[in-house]
Amino acid sequence: MFRFAQQSQAIKGRLSSQLTGPVTSWTSHTLNYSLRYNSTDQTTFQPANNSATRLRNQLSSINAALVSGSTSNKKNNNRNNRNNKNIYSRINTSTLKPEAVWSNKVRAFEECVAQSLYMSQTPRRKNMRESSKQPLSNSDPLFWDSLSKAMELYYELKLSNELNEVRVSGMIHLLHNGLRANRYQLTRLTKKPDRDSQSFQRGITSFLLNSLRDISNDILQNSVTINEYGAMHLITSFKELFLEEEAIRIWTKSVSSESSEKLNVFLNPRVVGVMLPILYEHGTPYEEIKSLYEKSSKTLDFFHPNLAVGMIRAALSANDVMSALHLFEKLCKASDESKYGYLIETHLSFIGECKDLTIAKSFFNKVLNDDIPYKVDLQVSYVKSFMRNIWENTNDFSQIHEVWHKSLIHYGKHIHNGISSSLNDTFFDIFFTNYSNNKEQGFEELKSIIAEYNNIKKIDEPFFNIILTKCAVWRDREIIEYIDNCYDLFHIPKTIVAYRILLKSMGSVDDITTDEILKRWVTLLEKSDESRQKFIANADWAALRDSTLTWAQNEYNTRSKTLKPTKKLSDVLLKNSLLGSNIDMEPFKNAAGNLDLSHPAFQAASQSGAFDDLHDVTGSNGEEIDQDIQRESFSTDLDIPSSVKERVLLYLQIVKKFCSYCRDTKQYAHITSIQVKNTPILRSVLDAYPVIDDSFIEIPHFNNLTTREVTFTRF
Repeated sequence: MFRFAQQSQAIKGRLSSQLTGPVTSWTSHTLNYSLRYNSTDQTTFQPANNSATRLRNQLSSINAALVSGSTSNKKNNNRNNRNNKNIYSRINTSTLKPEAVWSNKVRAFEECVAQSLYMSQTPRRKNMRESSKQPLSNSDPLFWDSLSKAMELYYELKLSNELNEVRVSGMIHLLHNGLRANRYQLTRLTKKPDRDSQSFQRGITSFLLNSLRDISNDILQNSVTINEYGAMHLITSFKELFLEEEAIRIWTKSVSSESSEKLNVFLNPRVVGVMLPILYEHGTPYEEIKSLYEKSSKTLDFFHPNLAVGMIRAALSANDVMSALHLFEKLCKASDESKYGYLIETHLSFIGECKDLTIAKSFFNKVLNDDIPYKVDLQVSYVKSFMRNIWENTNDFSQIHEVWHKSLIHYGKHIHNGISSSLNDTFFDIFFTNYSNNKEQGFEELKSIIAEYNNIKKIDEPFFNIILTKCAVWRDREIIEYIDNCYDLFHIPKTIVAYRILLKSMGSVDDITTDEILKRWVTLLEKSDESRQKFIANADWAALRDSTLTWAQNEYNTRSKTLKPTKKLSDVLLKNSLLGSNIDMEPFKNAAGNLDLSHPAFQAASQSGAFDDLHDVTGSNGEEIDQDIQRESFSTDLDIPSSVKERVLLYLQIVKKFCSYCRDTKQYAHITSIQVKNTPILRSVLDAYPVIDDSFIEIPHFNNLTTREVTFTRF
């Protein structure tokens, strides 16, 4: 059907050399955008120079800890610190002339950027059969310290005329490398970042995003200039932060600029190659995409691989598979080993984005069979997309099972839990969709899958956490208890995440007693105390809410059929995306149309503040506040079933008993006053809150959880 074998042979005999891969692109997004718009609206953001200073202060303590490590680390760290000091020792503003001050700051900026880029570069392959290693981990504070210094110097030098296009582009490249390193570290975390803490990852992501936004505004306001390399890294950075609308805004304003230099930069094939799939997925007609491709290709007298990769991905999204294959064949013929990275990226795109399953499976199997001259790291995001495409086109779970099994075998026993968890999340989402109305057969299949997984890879806690979360669709306490017992059966210690999920799962069972919920709550707090938490985290309160209020509200809605069910964060994000928010969630839809909120990159974007504009329309856990529901009048004489009222009362009793362990008054208001807006059924018993009896609840002895004064705000 296609000439993939010939393409492989065409590149097989080439000599090994250094690999330089392209910037990785993410997949399908949906919003309506036209290629032809020329908005002049300016978006203002909080400058990042303050966050750069805060970041450096945070890094100082980490540097001290690292320097006190092993002897070899001491030598390396001290040498790097001396180098950094030497850079800044040259700058003496009291004795130098003004032009000399700028000259020394430029030199310091260039050395800082060059040093950081060297530290964060992707290690080179010795040959094309090796897998590519990841860039520097963000656990190295020397890299982040150097990056933050470079950004501080950028703000100072912006006042001069010394920031030429090469220097600014180098700074953007460095920020992009930092974004990749931070994302890589997030995938290696043993648990999700705690929203209650000012985590290192959260601060890093916020700093990177604010810095990129500041430079973007400087470019649009003609304060600085960049070259095509800087533009490519800038657009790609926003895409990887799931802020594609910002990428489109920057690009469209630049190509509509009166400056011919800026126009040429953003029409360069390096940049257009990144933009083509973004523009198509945001509603630009395919004919305009092809026209833009032709226009950009004519700016150079050679076939540019970055432009070809972008056009292939756009063609796959438009289901123009033959054009994509033709371009891939052309790319293969034009590629020596220094351009194998482009072939690798395109190969993955055919796996995850091609709607022709026969072709997608062929590319997938060639990776498994190692039947290609270049080494492909089978990125889990493309496998997940491949499984979703199979399910959407066939509804054949056996094919999904086969892909999942083969992928696990390919990854091996030592795959990191973050990667296997991401794969398992999509797999079990499809599994429970398939067996949602066939619990008996599904449960037997589930037990078989657990044994199958254990034979391939030692079972880890996230594996059961995912199952426990998704099996709520069956609403069966015996299955929940079975999974709970599996932790002990497979000798897996439960972290606090598992205890939260177990409490949350009580909200999917109708015949759970309030005593059982209370027992789960106390057990969760004991685990929190054991984990050395100082206050009850938002995630703990959310688990309590889901086991009590969410169940009660949904039960009441089902019986009365007068109110809408509470909406989830994924629904709100999707709705805001359609309304024109900066957030693009399409790549992380699962088989049920919901979002894969566990993806590390999604978490990084969330922490960056990308979703902050939703806070005014969402509640404490992302649940949408329906303004019509808020105006409903609930009174104590409503015909509310006793089981519903019992869970609502239990929530208030627990809140009253443990409110002194809240982080602060703001959190207390979050779980009381604000919660009424999200769960109107709570209003039916709120008058009893001041005199509610909580004497039957005993507070266990805590070693780390501490009380603090919080002020109650009237509902």
